[in-house]
Amino acid sequence: MSPYTNSTLRLPYTLSATALAVLLTACGGGHEEPEQAVNLAVRASPTAALSIEEESAALHAGAPVDWGMGPGVALSTMGRASALSYGGGRAHALEVQPGNPTAHLTGVFGETFTWPIIPVHTTLLADGRVLSFGTDETGQQSGLLRYVLWNPALGTGPDAMQILDNTTGTDIFCAGQALMPNGNVLMVGGDRIVDGYRNYANEDVNIFSPADNSLTKQSPMAYQRWYATVVTNAQGEQVVLGGRMDRKPAANESMTNPTVDTYASMPEVYTEGVGFRSLTTAVDEQAYGSKGIASWSYPRAWLAPTGKIIVINSQSDVFTLDSTGTGTVRAFKRKAMPEGRYTRPGVMYQPGKILTLRNNGVSYTVDVNRPKVMTIAPTGTTTINGEYSNATVLADGKVWANGGSSTGNTLAGAAYTSQMWDPATGVWTDMATATKARLYHSVAKLLPDGSVMTGGGGAPGPVTNMNAEIYYPPYLFKTDGSGEWAPRPQVLSAPGVAAWGQTVALELGADTTANRVSLVRFGSVTHAFDNDQRFQALNFVQTGSSLSVKMPVSGNVAPPGFYMLFVLDAAGVPSVARVIRIG
Repeated sequence: MSPYTNSTLRLPYTLSATALAVLLTACGGGHEEPEQAVNLAVRASPTAALSIEEESAALHAGAPVDWGMGPGVALSTMGRASALSYGGGRAHALEVQPGNPTAHLTGVFGETFTWPIIPVHTTLLADGRVLSFGTDETGQQSGLLRYVLWNPALGTGPDAMQILDNTTGTDIFCAGQALMPNGNVLMVGGDRIVDGYRNYANEDVNIFSPADNSLTKQSPMAYQRWYATVVTNAQGEQVVLGGRMDRKPAANESMTNPTVDTYASMPEVYTEGVGFRSLTTAVDEQAYGSKGIASWSYPRAWLAPTGKIIVINSQSDVFTLDSTGTGTVRAFKRKAMPEGRYTRPGVMYQPGKILTLRNNGVSYTVDVNRPKVMTIAPTGTTTINGEYSNATVLADGKVWANGGSSTGNTLAGAAYTSQMWDPATGVWTDMATATKARLYHSVAKLLPDGSVMTGGGGAPGPVTNMNAEIYYPPYLFKTDGSGEWAPRPQVLSAPGVAAWGQTVALELGADTTANRVSLVRFGSVTHAFDNDQRFQALNFVQTGSSLSVKMPVSGNVAPPGFYMLFVLDAAGVPSVARVIRIG
């Protein structure tokens, strides 16, 4: 039997190659424009009449399942890994052996391990576990979704995974999600079936509680939303942007009551204990609605130090959204920046400073620290120039990008070699090369030990990637070329809660000297975007083994919620993070 079990679910431990081949229905990729159709041969044919949904399903029908050992390889070959404690903190299994002479330059990928589902949606919880959901146990889009909890402290084997049933009746495939300041996870919208066809939206709201691992349904939103973004504002509320409500049926779909494409261009705000309110005076089709190239599709949005939410769409339009009252949305005067796509990532690498990946591998920085003033500048070209890549801000403030493909959701043109962007130089540098293609529905997430979990891809995909791997950045290794782990700075104690502007005391190990202190917000990643991810350096003073650290000044700079606090030494090696709740 499979090592992944719960009270209601047992999977066959050994699956044949035939059984592993699954017929995938079209999914979230169905809203791609024709110029980015996944089936290039069909796209080139002037007589082709297939919809994008049909193209995607036809191309990826029978996509083999990869549990981590390669497409079609039986699950019975899976090994186990044991957890290891290092650096003064509990970490996940270290599956990298010393000896790689370039580990300190490029980092290293650990061995691939099995994930019980495709982790389409991934949230780092305050207790260090990782919540994921997105498919059923065969890797298919389904209303009978499972959600999976990974405990990195238990390693990467079966004992570290817990599979739970979704008992709420909501199909949370392609929902929006965010970690709330109280540690619960808010999930909004998702998929809906109409006349037997998928990719319609629902208005459901669910909350996951880490305290008892429960998923409970709440009062619904005013709008159905499929592919919505959730951003936490300075007041600790969750602002829901974008999403499609209904869609025009594809050519092969016989509908009882045909619909047309409609979009949720009015934001909503969730207040804990109160529910939702609509921002009736902040409707905007260009910012997060029907206009442009899928402006509604997981809008790229961040809270800026001005207290406004910044939205950057594919056409390089930039907007500010004030979520107070009934809302106000304004557009910045357009400036020269290449177009992007809703399939490319962006990340707030410093307060008010956003790195955005545009078309053809070009990247830009956008500075929105001043009201009504925006500064845009090019910052180099990356080989991570394909659709569906991810960008992850690390413990030292650098940004690691991985995955994607220059030909859309296909293996041709897939990026296996990752890259690192340094905000100090604006230069992209090649990093370690992965063994798995991370395409549509793949994720990447910084973990408290400074490594990055990256996994998933599929539903649909050329491969159904029910697996993950850990990327260990260069800062975790000695610089002598031995490939050995660098000694970690020791943080013996730290407060679990802090107020804005407060100076907090940390106790360091006797031999630890702090060179930098950084703060990285917990976040949720899906569809090439980690909506609440953000980084900032903190001021500090060290006296002996005591470290006094000044917290951010306001919720505009650090919205209320959970953060990873890292102490870095002179060599740039980070401690295992201490979790701190701010606000």
